[in-house]
Amino acid sequence: MDWLLILKGIGVGLALAIPVGPVGLLVFRRSVTHGTRAGIVVGIGAAVADALMCAIMAYGVTTVAEFIQRHTAFLNNFGGLALIVIGYVVFRRAPPKEVKVAPRTQSSAAAVTASLLITLANPGTILGVTALFTGFGVASMVGTATAATALVAGAFCGSMLWWCTLSGLASRLRDKTSGYWMRRINQGCGIAVIALGVVSLVVRLV
Repeated sequence: MDWLLILKGIGVGLALAIPVGPVGLLVFRRSVTHGTRAGIVVGIGAAVADALMCAIMAYGVTTVAEFIQRHTAFLNNFGGLALIVIGYVVFRRAPPKEVKVAPRTQSSAAAVTASLLITLANPGTILGVTALFTGFGVASMVGTATAATALVAGAFCGSMLWWCTLSGLASRLRDKTSGYWMRRINQGCGIAVIALGVVSLVVRLV
Protein backbone atom coordinates (compact mmCIF):
# COMPACT_ATOMS: atom_id res chain seq x y z
CA MET A 1 0.00 0.00 0.00
CA ASP A 2 1.30 3.44 -0.95
CA TRP A 3 1.25 5.32 2.35
CA LEU A 4 2.54 8.49 0.70
CA LEU A 5 -0.57 8.58 -1.50
CA ILE A 6 -2.80 7.97 1.50
CA LEU A 7 -1.15 10.85 3.36
CA LYS A 8 -1.49 13.10 0.32
CA GLY A 9 -5.12 12.01 0.03
CA ILE A 10 -5.69 13.02 3.65
CA GLY A 11 -4.19 16.41 2.81
CA VAL A 12 -6.52 16.77 -0.17
CA GLY A 13 -9.54 15.80 1.96
CA LEU A 14 -8.64 18.30 4.66
CA ALA A 15 -8.04 21.05 2.13
CA LEU A 16 -11.45 20.41 0.55
CA ALA A 17 -13.33 20.31 3.85
CA ILE A 18 -11.77 23.06 5.97
CA PRO A 19 -12.78 26.18 3.97
CA VAL A 20 -16.00 27.67 5.38
CA GLY A 21 -18.98 26.70 3.24
CA PRO A 22 -22.62 25.66 3.49
CA VAL A 23 -21.90 22.14 4.72
CA GLY A 24 -19.53 23.47 7.38
CA LEU A 25 -22.23 25.80 8.65
CA LEU A 26 -24.78 22.98 8.70
CA VAL A 27 -22.38 20.68 10.54
CA PHE A 28 -21.67 23.42 13.09
CA ARG A 29 -25.33 24.21 13.61
CA ARG A 30 -26.43 20.57 13.89
CA SER A 31 -23.59 19.79 16.31
CA VAL A 32 -24.54 22.70 18.56
CA THR A 33 -28.23 21.82 18.57
CA HIS A 34 -28.16 18.01 18.53
CA GLY A 35 -24.66 16.91 19.54
CA THR A 36 -21.44 15.60 18.03
CA ARG A 37 -22.89 12.49 16.39
CA ALA A 38 -25.56 14.48 14.54
CA GLY A 39 -22.92 16.84 13.14
CA ILE A 40 -20.70 13.97 12.03
CA VAL A 41 -23.65 12.43 10.15
CA VAL A 42 -23.95 15.61 8.06
CA GLY A 43 -20.20 15.56 7.44
CA ILE A 44 -20.34 12.00 6.09
CA GLY A 45 -22.28 13.15 3.03
CA ALA A 46 -19.72 15.84 2.26
CA ALA A 47 -16.83 13.42 2.78
CA VAL A 48 -18.42 10.92 0.38
CA ALA A 49 -18.88 13.69 -2.20
CA ASP A 50 -15.25 14.78 -1.82
CA ALA A 51 -14.07 11.18 -2.21
CA LEU A 52 -16.33 10.72 -5.24
CA MET A 53 -14.85 13.78 -6.94
CA CYS A 54 -11.35 12.51 -6.17
CA ALA A 55 -12.31 9.13 -7.60
CA ILE A 56 -13.46 10.77 -10.83
CA MET A 57 -10.05 12.39 -11.16
CA ALA A 58 -8.01 9.43 -9.91
CA TYR A 59 -9.73 6.73 -11.95
CA GLY A 60 -10.06 8.94 -15.01
CA VAL A 61 -13.83 8.64 -15.19
CA THR A 62 -14.10 11.13 -18.03
CA THR A 63 -17.78 10.43 -18.76
CA VAL A 64 -18.85 11.59 -15.30
CA ALA A 65 -16.46 14.54 -15.37
CA GLU A 66 -17.82 15.64 -18.75
CA PHE A 67 -21.40 15.28 -17.49
CA ILE A 68 -20.62 17.54 -14.52
CA GLN A 69 -18.94 20.10 -16.78
CA ARG A 70 -21.85 20.10 -19.25
CA HIS A 71 -24.41 20.55 -16.51
CA THR A 72 -22.49 22.98 -14.32
CA ALA A 73 -25.13 25.68 -14.70
CA PHE A 74 -27.96 23.35 -13.70
CA LEU A 75 -26.03 21.95 -10.75
CA ASN A 76 -25.08 25.43 -9.61
CA ASN A 77 -28.68 26.68 -9.81
CA PHE A 78 -29.98 23.58 -8.05
CA GLY A 79 -27.40 23.98 -5.30
CA GLY A 80 -28.16 27.70 -4.89
CA LEU A 81 -31.91 27.14 -4.58
CA ALA A 82 -31.38 24.22 -2.20
CA LEU A 83 -29.17 26.37 0.03
CA ILE A 84 -31.77 29.14 0.18
CA VAL A 85 -34.49 26.67 1.20
CA ILE A 86 -32.27 24.95 3.77
CA GLY A 87 -31.09 28.29 5.14
CA TYR A 88 -34.69 29.48 5.58
CA VAL A 89 -35.62 26.27 7.42
CA VAL A 90 -32.58 26.61 9.68
CA PHE A 91 -33.36 30.29 10.36
CA ARG A 92 -36.98 29.55 11.31
CA ARG A 93 -36.39 26.42 13.39
CA ALA A 94 -36.28 26.94 17.13
CA PRO A 95 -33.31 25.34 18.92
CA PRO A 96 -34.07 22.44 21.31
CA LYS A 97 -33.68 24.60 24.44
CA GLU A 98 -36.58 26.79 23.33
CA VAL A 99 -39.19 24.11 22.64
CA LYS A 100 -41.21 22.22 25.22
CA VAL A 101 -41.34 19.03 23.20
CA ALA A 102 -38.14 17.50 21.86
CA PRO A 103 -37.93 18.37 18.16
CA ARG A 104 -37.88 15.71 15.50
CA THR A 105 -34.38 15.47 14.15
CA GLN A 106 -33.66 14.98 10.50
CA SER A 107 -33.05 11.31 9.70
CA SER A 108 -29.45 10.25 9.20
CA ALA A 109 -30.14 9.20 5.61
CA ALA A 110 -31.73 12.55 4.79
CA ALA A 111 -28.86 14.47 6.42
CA VAL A 112 -26.21 12.50 4.52
CA THR A 113 -28.09 12.84 1.24
CA ALA A 114 -28.58 16.60 1.66
CA SER A 115 -24.91 17.30 2.38
CA LEU A 116 -23.86 14.94 -0.43
CA LEU A 117 -26.02 16.74 -2.98
CA ILE A 118 -25.01 20.21 -1.76
CA THR A 119 -21.32 19.32 -2.10
CA LEU A 120 -21.74 17.73 -5.52
CA ALA A 121 -23.85 20.67 -6.73
CA ASN A 122 -21.05 23.08 -5.84
CA PRO A 123 -18.85 23.63 -8.94
CA GLY A 124 -16.09 24.72 -6.59
CA THR A 125 -15.72 21.12 -5.43
CA ILE A 126 -14.55 19.75 -8.77
CA LEU A 127 -12.43 22.86 -9.35
CA GLY A 128 -10.89 22.44 -5.91
CA VAL A 129 -10.11 18.77 -6.52
CA THR A 130 -8.48 19.63 -9.84
CA ALA A 131 -6.33 22.34 -8.27
CA LEU A 132 -5.35 20.17 -5.31
CA PHE A 133 -4.40 17.25 -7.52
CA THR A 134 -1.95 19.59 -9.23
CA GLY A 135 -0.80 21.29 -6.05
CA PHE A 136 -0.15 18.03 -4.18
CA GLY A 137 1.50 16.48 -7.23
CA VAL A 138 -0.68 13.36 -7.21
CA ALA A 139 -1.97 13.48 -10.78
CA SER A 140 1.04 11.54 -12.04
CA MET A 141 1.06 9.08 -9.12
CA VAL A 142 -2.28 7.36 -9.70
CA GLY A 143 -1.46 5.20 -12.68
CA THR A 144 -2.95 2.04 -11.12
CA ALA A 145 -6.30 1.19 -9.54
CA THR A 146 -4.56 0.42 -6.23
CA ALA A 147 -2.89 3.83 -6.15
CA ALA A 148 -6.17 5.56 -7.02
CA THR A 149 -7.98 3.66 -4.27
CA ALA A 150 -5.35 4.66 -1.71
CA LEU A 151 -5.69 8.31 -2.68
CA VAL A 152 -9.51 8.27 -2.56
CA ALA A 153 -9.51 6.49 0.81
CA GLY A 154 -7.11 9.09 2.15
CA ALA A 155 -9.28 11.93 0.86
CA PHE A 156 -12.34 10.48 2.59
CA CYS A 157 -10.44 10.05 5.86
CA GLY A 158 -9.03 13.59 5.65
CA SER A 159 -12.45 15.09 5.06
CA MET A 160 -13.99 13.07 7.91
CA LEU A 161 -11.14 14.07 10.21
CA TRP A 162 -12.16 17.71 9.81
CA TRP A 163 -15.90 17.07 10.21
CA CYS A 164 -15.33 15.03 13.37
CA THR A 165 -13.11 17.78 14.78
CA LEU A 166 -15.58 20.54 13.92
CA SER A 167 -18.51 18.56 15.32
CA GLY A 168 -16.69 17.89 18.58
CA LEU A 169 -15.69 21.52 19.05
CA ALA A 170 -19.14 22.86 18.13
CA SER A 171 -21.01 20.44 20.40
CA ARG A 172 -19.11 21.81 23.40
CA LEU A 173 -21.13 25.00 23.02
CA ARG A 174 -24.35 23.05 23.46
CA ASP A 175 -24.36 23.00 27.28
CA LYS A 176 -22.66 26.38 27.67
CA THR A 177 -25.02 28.43 25.53
CA SER A 178 -28.30 29.96 26.66
CA GLY A 179 -31.51 29.65 24.68
CA TYR A 180 -31.05 33.21 23.41
CA TRP A 181 -27.62 32.49 21.93
CA MET A 182 -28.75 29.10 20.60
CA ARG A 183 -31.42 30.94 18.62
CA ARG A 184 -28.88 33.51 17.41
CA ILE A 185 -26.59 30.69 16.26
CA ASN A 186 -29.51 29.13 14.40
CA GLN A 187 -30.41 32.42 12.76
CA GLY A 188 -26.80 33.28 11.94
CA CYS A 189 -26.19 29.92 10.27
CA GLY A 190 -29.49 30.24 8.39
CA ILE A 191 -28.66 33.71 7.07
CA ALA A 192 -25.15 32.62 6.07
CA VAL A 193 -26.45 29.57 4.17
CA ILE A 194 -29.09 31.71 2.40
CA ALA A 195 -26.38 34.23 1.48
CA LEU A 196 -24.20 31.50 0.00
CA GLY A 197 -27.18 30.27 -2.03
CA VAL A 198 -27.93 33.77 -3.35
CA VAL A 199 -24.27 34.34 -4.24
CA SER A 200 -24.21 31.00 -6.06
CA LEU A 201 -27.20 32.06 -8.19
CA VAL A 202 -26.00 35.62 -8.80
CA VAL A 203 -22.57 34.48 -9.97
CA ARG A 204 -24.27 32.62 -12.82
CA LEU A 205 -25.97 35.84 -13.96
CA VAL A 206 -22.84 38.01 -13.98
